[in-house]
Amino acid sequence: MASIPAYSDCILITAHWIADQKEVTVVEPLLEATDEEKMPHAELAPIKPPSLVVVTGANGFIASHVIQRLLLLEFRVVGTVRSQSKADAVRNTHAQLTPACVDLLTTAIIEDITDPEAYHSLFDSYQPVAVFHLASPFGYSVDNYERDMMQPAVRGTEAVFKAAARSRSVQRIIHTNSFACIYDASLGPRPGYTYTSKDWCPLTYNDGVTAPNPAVAYRASKAVAEKTAWEFMEASDFPGGFDLVSLCPAMVFGPFLDTPFSLPQSPKGLNTSNQLVWDVVSAGEDAAMPPTKGPVWVDVRDVAEAHVKALSDPSLGGKRMLLAQGIYCSQEIADVSSEVARKHSHRIALGSPGKREAHTHFGVDSSVEASDLGIKWRGLAETLSDLLPQLYRIEQTD
Repeated sequence: MASIPAYSDCILITAHWIADQKEVTVVEPLLEATDEEKMPHAELAPIKPPSLVVVTGANGFIASHVIQRLLLLEFRVVGTVRSQSKADAVRNTHAQLTPACVDLLTTAIIEDITDPEAYHSLFDSYQPVAVFHLASPFGYSVDNYERDMMQPAVRGTEAVFKAAARSRSVQRIIHTNSFACIYDASLGPRPGYTYTSKDWCPLTYNDGVTAPNPAVAYRASKAVAEKTAWEFMEASDFPGGFDLVSLCPAMVFGPFLDTPFSLPQSPKGLNTSNQLVWDVVSAGEDAAMPPTKGPVWVDVRDVAEAHVKALSDPSLGGKRMLLAQGIYCSQEIADVSSEVARKHSHRIALGSPGKREAHTHFGVDSSVEASDLGIKWRGLAETLSDLLPQLYRIEQTD
């Protein structure tokens, strides 16, 4: 096995303009590619440890779980982040959780996630056999939809795919998208309709730029980014060499990796999806029930497992997969939370116990994906049993 950077080591990849020429500075790689990884490939073979893979947006909620699973399987991982502080947090998190495997992990700083030259330098240095592209904004506190959502999502996807096309090592890209790529809000709640991976969101780039609110801009950013990926693969000048698996998770609930470096410092730092749970379980029993947003969900650990299986199974190449346990509503979160966190029941919105909203909106069917991936989706009780103690602990440390 090749040597890995020491605990504090990290490569720095930056790009800046000098006159009309782009200059890219790269610190020489500290992970050496194997001879097998450097060889050109005619068709995808099973990707197994200790192959080297890149995970973009390594500090993200889903990405952190993906990296942990990869390390436990003894894959070598290069995780990209946008700053040294995030690189340190990623290293510290996995050093604490998987100390026996942390030497398999290094981090790379890519300050501009839309720059293909930065990714090209990274891929050229490390020769990864696969790329998990998870770096994309998910949050509603933005000032400029084009700058803060559309460009990072769409141009970031273009950058990764262009760099992979120039690489002689990349065999597969696992592109993390969203149920937002599938859902068509223009058709309304659609009671009785069942969304599957065959459905497509019709939003365009301009729809995102001119969106009436951040939620629409977010859906557009994800939809256009995924379409950009597929268009790249289907272009007449696509050089070949790698395939694509597109994963579209529903609202992702579940526990954080439990370290001081990965847990939010306060409820204000919660990721957008877990914030929806917190709104219900911290409202107080006499409060109005918070509205349900995006009424389909999946556990983060199942999403991470799907990513790893999408890496290792050659038959999944070219597939678009919806990752969803099923539907939920805020009232169901309240009811289940009152059962699994009884000592906090006074904190949980009471609402109308037993009332459900399934008859008011669409459903989802990801049974094909569950079969293809060999996954049994976790239920809400298990997810909330593991998440709620963390949420209340985070509040106490605020």
